[in-house]
Amino acid sequence: MSPRGVIRTASAPDPTTGGGRLASILVAVVMLFGSGEVAWSGERVGGAEIVINIVQGDLPSGSLTPVAQGDAVYRDEGVRTRVDSKARLVLVDQTNVTIGPSSTIKLDRFVYEGPKQRGTIVLNLAKGTSRLIIGDADKRAYMIVTPTAAIGIRD
Repeated sequence: MSPRGVIRTASAPDPTTGGGRLASILVAVVMLFGSGEVAWSGERVGGAEIVINIVQGDLPSGSLTPVAQGDAVYRDEGVRTRVDSKARLVLVDQTNVTIGPSSTIKLDRFVYEGPKQRGTIVLNLAKGTSRLIIGDADKRAYMIVTPTAAIGIRD
């Protein structure tokens, strides 16, 4: 018998000696850092400049997160608007993407090498309406993919 009349087994740490303290700290650290969404793990490609009503980010992990004005948006993130919602995203290359009501757009690929430099910027308009004002990357870097067509920008 151990102190206080408690029977100890080999697998149970003795709380009187602090053996369980390390395990408790480890569990707390894993819960604190391991349980949240890892939205920042992707490449930041821009930010939400204007958000009207409810706009959601569809993370690569499959979970939805609210998008608020000033939030970053990431490569491979989908952005969804509801019936009465709109959003304007400004990408790193100064591209303005306005997403209309009931729309979904995915930021598929973003390789930006600087003003007038060749790169790859692919936006997938899965549903709804969108307006695009291209930024300072080379015009041939842009491609907009829709369910029925792919749109490129020429000089």
